[in-house]
Formats: sequence, C-alpha cells, structure tokens
Amino acid sequence: MLWRHALEVIYVPDCGRKALPLKNTLKAEMMRRSRIISVFTVCALLLSGCGGGGSSSSGGTSSSGGTTTASVPNVQALVVDSGPSGTGGTINELFVSVTICAPANPSNCQIIDHVLVDTGSYGLRVISSVLSPALALPQQTNASGNIVECTKFADGYSWGPIKTVTMKIAGEVASAFPMQVIGDPAFNNLVPTDCSSAGPAENTVAAFGANGVLGVGPFAQDCGSACVLGNPGFYYTCNSLCAPTTVVLLNQVQNPITLFAADNNGVIISLPTIAAGGVASVSGSMIFGVGTQSNNALGSAQVYAVDPTYGNFTTNFNGKSYPNSFLDSGSNGLFFTDIAIPQCSNGSGFYCPAQTLNLSAVNVGLNGTSGTVNFSVGNLPLNSAIAAYSLLAGINSDSTSFDWGLPFFFNRQVYTVIEGGKSTSGGVGPYIAY
Repeated sequence: MLWRHALEVIYVPDCGRKALPLKNTLKAEMMRRSRIISVFTVCALLLSGCGGGGSSSSGGTSSSGGTTTASVPNVQALVVDSGPSGTGGTINELFVSVTICAPANPSNCQIIDHVLVDTGSYGLRVISSVLSPALALPQQTNASGNIVECTKFADGYSWGPIKTVTMKIAGEVASAFPMQVIGDPAFNNLVPTDCSSAGPAENTVAAFGANGVLGVGPFAQDCGSACVLGNPGFYYTCNSLCAPTTVVLLNQVQNPITLFAADNNGVIISLPTIAAGGVASVSGSMIFGVGTQSNNALGSAQVYAVDPTYGNFTTNFNGKSYPNSFLDSGSNGLFFTDIAIPQCSNGSGFYCPAQTLNLSAVNVGLNGTSGTVNFSVGNLPLNSAIAAYSLLAGINSDSTSFDWGLPFFFNRQVYTVIEGGKSTSGGVGPYIAY
C-alpha cells in the first residue's frame, strides 16, 4: 500500500533550500495516510536572513501563535502571522497554541505557540528544542526497541522519536496519545540512510518554519494499516542501530481530534476575508466537532466526499481533470499547473502575472457533488511585513493534483470530517465541506 501525498517543500531560498514547491512522486516511499506537513516558508520575501535558533514556549498564554484560552469550550483561536522567532518570517502559515502535558501528571504542562495547523497531515509533532525537559514525556516502545519516525518531504526529512503526551486545546483534551518529537538529540546520530537520503534534515524551528505541526486531516492515524502490515519506510525501532518496523494503530502518531470526549469527528477552520494586498496578521478560529454542538452545524455547506484511502477529490481546471486534488491549510499557496501564467524571475516557482488574474475551477467529490471555486492569482508581495496574502500561487509539478492551500481558506468556513467518526447531517467521513 502507498502513502498519501508526502508533499512538502519548505521554500527558503536565502538559506540554500530547494526553491520549487514540489510533490513527492516517490509514492512507493510514502505511507498510506500522509501528505505530512505542508510547510512552505518564504523567508526571502520577508526578512533578509534565515538564521537563528529554535524558539521556546513556556507557561503563560501567548497572544501570538493562537491563544489557548477560549470562551467557548470547542473553539480555539488561530492566527496567520510572521511565525516564531528564528524562522526569518513566514507567509500564509496558520498557527495555533496547544498545551501539552505529561500523561502521568496533568498539572505538568507547557504551552507551545506557533504550531502549524495542517489539514493535509495527521497528528501532533513538536520540535524538540522548544519542549521543556521537565515534561519527561514517555518513549513509545515495542518488543524491538524505541519507536522513531522518519517524515519524508520532497526536499528533506524530519526525524524523531514517538512519545506519549496529553494535549489540551480550548476546552478539549486528548489523553495519553503518541506524538512525534522532531530533532530529539538522543536520536540525531541514528538516522538510517534510507531516511537521510530524502535530503537535508528539517529538525529545527528555523528549518521547519514552526514550533511544530498539528495535523487535523480526515484520517485517524498518520499511516494506518500500511504500517501495521508492512514497513513503508516511516517507522523504525532504534537501539544502537535503527531498523524499519511495523507499528500497531494505537502506537502510530494519532490525529488527536479523534480522542476528544465529544467533539471528535472533525474540525472547522474559519478565516475572514483579507485585503487583496495582504495584511501583517489575521485572526481566525478552529471549531472542534461537526454537528456535535449548536456552533458547529454543517448548515448549507456543500459536502465533497474524498477518497477513503488518500483523501483526494477531483478539480477540473482549464479543461483538464486533476483527480488527486486536496485541501491543505499547511500549504502556503494554491499550487497548480498553468503554463500561460508567468513564473517569478527569482526562480521560486511562484506565479508572477503582470496583473491580478481572476480564475475559476470546479471541484467534484466522490459523491458527485460539484461546485465552482473562484480564485485570484497575483504577483509576490513586496512588503516584507505581509504575512497573510490571498493571491499567492505557484507551479505544481504533480500533473494530477491541484493543491488548495491556505488562500482557499480565507473568507470561508472549511469543514474536515474524519473517517470512522459519528455520522453527521452530511454522512460519515472522510469528507470535506465548505
């Protein structure tokens, strides 16, 4: 079995990183359930350097990165801003703050801000350097040793152990579940060649563009049966050496939404309209559950069923069908192929039309639902203070997919309903709706 879409390029040309946003076409190396970590960091457009170490988060609630305090128990504040210190600035990255706690001691907690919210991946992953050692999170093991994961991208990889954590967000709690700690120094010298060969390590805040990622896509684990039945090259057991391993579902990185007591069948991301020229920051909300409370009803949103193995639907654009398309809040632009639109001269792979283009495409779900999406493509913003920009788009090397990144989410309520959850007025997941 194959992975979903292991996308991902962190675009940081000033730091010598691969500049072109690509899809990983090596699907034999992909786990079934992952587009994993859709992060495109455009530091060259924002600040002059990409240096600096990882930023740490501590006990108090922060107004940046999404506050952890909500007046409504199933609503969490979100923010699009310039990102954590040490990244050199980001554009179109959607952040949240989460509280993580030692599973055996729920009062031993730490707030982590600027965690990327990603509807294209599954589970919680935090950069080791921002974690307090006082948490002493337990290591996941099996009969062969410590469980460690290699998360592969088109231009690199992230490596780190699987540990047990309790997560609190708004008024919701996910207790004692597996998460990945990226860049744990205890495992940095154990990276197997079939992981490191994916490219440069992306194990720091500066390289990753965030303090972590919260994957809230439409699946319950990041791999599923593929990693129970075989070794698709993501999970390893490590002692003095590391070897590929199978991992049962309960020990895989979990989508924590599914572990909430009630609001556990999906999420809604709500972002406002922003000015065409972009803004320095914008606030929004993540609402947990679909049809579980009065504030998360599906209402008139159209339901688009997605492929139950890969989470895809079809986009029809410019007379061509893209059957492996997806919504992905972790991608910072809209990524599709249109040879008629000029690319930017800086080699970034983004589009730079002479004037703003107003375009449209038609999305089609597996249930036959179809609807037109109007969108616009503009030139790159010249103002380094811009962190939210609805016109950002670029080339997609995957000729079968249209990546509806964060610009799609502005001025919308976007629903992601997870597989195996409670039935909603739109049916059971996996599906998306907007």
